Amino acid sequence: MDTFAALEARLGHAFADRDLLREALTHPSYFNEHPGEGAHNQRLEFLGDSVLGLIITEALYRQHPGEPEGVLSRHRSVLTKGRCLSQLALELGLDVALLLGASEASTGGRARASNLEDVFEAVVGALHLDAGLERTREIVLSIYGPLAPRLASGGAQDNPKGRLQELIQPTHGTTPLRYETAQIGGPDHAREFASRVWLAERLLGEGRGPSKKAAEEVAMPRHAASCCD
Repeated sequence: MDTFAALEARLGHAFADRDLLREALTHPSYFNEHPGEGAHNQRLEFLGDSVLGLIITEALYRQHPGEPEGVLSRHRSVLTKGRCLSQLALELGLDVALLLGASEASTGGRARASNLEDVFEAVVGALHLDAGLERTREIVLSIYGPLAPRLASGGAQDNPKGRLQELIQPTHGTTPLRYETAQIGGPDHAREFASRVWLAERLLGEGRGPSKKAAEEVAMPRHAASCCD
C-alpha cells in the first residue's frame, strides 16, 4: 500500500482528486526543490484553518450549551491550535507522509510543530474541496474523538491568563486585567522578576520568578474566591 493509500485508509476517505491530497502534503521546501510537481500546501492550510474552526466551533456550541462565549473561545483555541493539532497530525501519520525538501527533512522538519499543524489544516482543506463540508465534518470529528479528553490534555496549563480572565468574567465582565513588572533584580545570569496583577485598581496578587512570565503566573490568584468577590 502506497503512502497516500495508507493515509486515505486512516482518514476513511478515498480522494476523487489525488492531486489535492498531494498538494496538502507538500511543504514549501519540497516545492522549492521540485517546482514542476504541483503546488505547496499554504493555500490549503489557509482554507483548512477556517473549515476546522467552523467544525470545532459548532461542535463546542452544541456540546456545551451552558458555557459563555469566552470559555467556548478558549476551548476552540486549545482544539484548533498548537499541541493538539501536532498530536492529531502524528496520530494520522502525517509526519511520515509529508513531502519535505532535503534540508528541511535533515534538520528535523518532520517533528517540527509548525509543519505538523500546517499539514493537518491543509489536509482538512483538501477534504473540504474533495468531499464537501458535511463529509469533512464527519471525518474531522472522528479523528478528534470525544472532545473532553482533547481539551484536558491539549493545553489546560498553557494559558493561565486566559483562565484568570474566565474566573473574573461572570462578575466583572470584560474588565481587563493589568500585569505590572514591579522590579527586576539579580545579576544578568540569574535575573529575578517581581510582578503584580491588578483588576482595575484592586491588587489581586504578587509573585516572583526567573522570568516576567513566571512571575506573573505566580502572582495570579488560583481560586475564584480570591478575585471575584
